[in-house]
Amino acid sequence: MTLTSFQTLALAALVVYFGRWLKTKIHFIDKYNLPSPVIGGFITAGVLTVLKAHDIFVIHFDKAFEQALMIMFFTSVGYSASVRLLREGGRIVVFFLLLTIAGLLVQILAGIGVAKLMGLHPLMGVLTGAVALTGGPGTALAFGPPIEAAGVEGASAIGLTAAMGGILLGGLLGSPLATFLIHKKSLRENLHLHATERAAPKILQAHSGKDLLYNILALILIMGIGTTLSKWINDDLGITLPIYIGSMIIAALFRNIEDVKPVFKIDVDWIEEIGSVALTLFIAMAIMSLRLEELKNAALPILIFLGIQTILVAITALGPVFWVTGKDYEASVISAGYTGFMMGTTANAMANMSALSQRYGPAPKAFLAVPIVGSCFIDFINAALITFCLNYFR
Repeated sequence: MTLTSFQTLALAALVVYFGRWLKTKIHFIDKYNLPSPVIGGFITAGVLTVLKAHDIFVIHFDKAFEQALMIMFFTSVGYSASVRLLREGGRIVVFFLLLTIAGLLVQILAGIGVAKLMGLHPLMGVLTGAVALTGGPGTALAFGPPIEAAGVEGASAIGLTAAMGGILLGGLLGSPLATFLIHKKSLRENLHLHATERAAPKILQAHSGKDLLYNILALILIMGIGTTLSKWINDDLGITLPIYIGSMIIAALFRNIEDVKPVFKIDVDWIEEIGSVALTLFIAMAIMSLRLEELKNAALPILIFLGIQTILVAITALGPVFWVTGKDYEASVISAGYTGFMMGTTANAMANMSALSQRYGPAPKAFLAVPIVGSCFIDFINAALITFCLNYFR
């Protein structure tokens, strides 16, 4: 059976609904921030894999919309890279960003080193580290095909499995690490912050349909220019780039021009919302069509890579992150946030920090630094480093 592109998109929507329903029924899934499209997509892929293995039912997907959704999401990521926002965040944000970049480099180098020791392709180490962990499911699925083309069989399925493991470990590990620091360093004695300092939740202003159309048009314009840039770099310069990198670069240029002089008057909140919708559908569509049988020989290597990367992130969170950000209560909360997004997603980081602030008190500095770095800058830098590795080891 073959589904058309619109039928495939419709099934992806059903997969998201299914994942969201499961989150309301299974507390474990909701507690550890496992994304709805990932949960729904994995179960769908599993069922289809079993049916195919027993020659009961085989389904083929026309994924014509998949690339457009992927590019749209990463364009929204590029638009978050604001130099002005980085400056306004102050020294703590700059220092935390530099520390996170160093942690990302360690993640990449450690992964490559372990892969070589195990006799595997070096990109296997990048895939199960920076791609799947710091990058998360979306990055794993986006970089899966070019990494597979470079020599890592089943890269998309392996990357997604590692990303799922990272999300779970990041949720399980972050808060306990910070709690350990709080008790060992007697940081509770310093919890005399005022309740009014608690970071206020972000609330989107009401928008009209005209606003939505205007921002979709701006995003499409950026995507058009960006994909043209990517094609030129690939064809004329001979540098292998994922198709969305050019759009990320152009989006970042647009954002920083808009910060100085609003020409297009693009709304950041709308861009984030549109990107979030695109990511949700892209992940659902990509996962439900995975060939999970490709994982049968990769289970042990994935566990080894995850174990080593978890140890490295934990050591960095307990040491350099805690020291550089002040060695106080807020530094311990930042360490929990760091663990969350270096192992999974920014949602993990925020959940870890929220659990600590609800128990021990507000941490405004942490709630400023972690979201800016985790959701605005590190994905952009990570994509650049992964692209460098992809070209170096191809």
